[in-house]
Amino acid sequence: MDPSIDSSSTSSTRKTSIPAVHACSNTAPGSMSYTPPRGSSPNPRHLAIALHHARNIQARKDTEAAILSRIEHLMTLPAASDANPASPSEEDASTFKTALVPFQPSDYDNLILERNIDGRCGYTLCPRDHRREDTKAKFRIIWGPKGSGPGGRGKEMKVVPKEQLEKWCSDECAERALYVRVQLSEEPAWERVGKKNVDLVLLEEGRQGGQGKGKQHSPKMTLLEHQLRRLEVGPSAGQEQSLSSRFGKLAMNDEDSLKLLAMERGDSLAIAKNETGVQVNILEKDTAPAPAPTLQANNMQGGSIEGFDPQLHADLPSASTSNVDGRLENENMLF
Repeated sequence: MDPSIDSSSTSSTRKTSIPAVHACSNTAPGSMSYTPPRGSSPNPRHLAIALHHARNIQARKDTEAAILSRIEHLMTLPAASDANPASPSEEDASTFKTALVPFQPSDYDNLILERNIDGRCGYTLCPRDHRREDTKAKFRIIWGPKGSGPGGRGKEMKVVPKEQLEKWCSDECAERALYVRVQLSEEPAWERVGKKNVDLVLLEEGRQGGQGKGKQHSPKMTLLEHQLRRLEVGPSAGQEQSLSSRFGKLAMNDEDSLKLLAMERGDSLAIAKNETGVQVNILEKDTAPAPAPTLQANNMQGGSIEGFDPQLHADLPSASTSNVDGRLENENMLF
């Protein structure tokens, strides 16, 4: 069954927050054309920029509509009401992994939320209902197995929000769902043009791929495990030569790159090449050593104090002193 088919007929009896007719369902035709009004001719460069951004927006709307339709279809899995999430059927597993190709982690969280609204476990391949905590507290204390504490002693203690526990029917399904979530790409699907999609692996498949003698590479091994096993410390001589040749081919004045950059910025190619710009010559400024300080005539009396020049009153008698509060003060002082 194609995940992109319309499942509105099957979702009518299911609880969901997705409206029957959503905004992304009205897709525009694939080919876009523009007919200018009579008596006017648009600027070709402006028209090319507008069509470029319009196609990007339309691609994003189409992708969001496809993801929403796939969420509606994944709400119907698994096909059997007595399915075992530890060993799902090949058809359900293939449909699940194929439908998640354009998903981001946020889209996967929306799928979990929709299944919880319907009262089901957040793991798509589990037919059971999600658990409900009787307590009114917002957090729960979870104790790990014996020996899981610091240093292998005692038990590990976790404080978990109640909403996180109620997403799943069991801790095993939570582990299965999160194992799939970490494999999803953070990059939006409309920006992955020309890139190879990563093959998703279920938890049980990943565990089976890491078992066996000889540690052979399994076709179902996760990409991260495969890269870590092939990790080499330092490039070889051939790799260094290949890297140097690649960097030698890079040029800052690439014609195609400048055209794309100019179209994104709305500039012309001549401005991107700096043909019409101002020629800038960078010259180093000549510097000279700072002059040494010299003694000025007005600094003989100590100079000014915040703009005030103190002066000596010579007309006052120099021998006159008075005792105020036990201190001797000379009247022949600076004012």
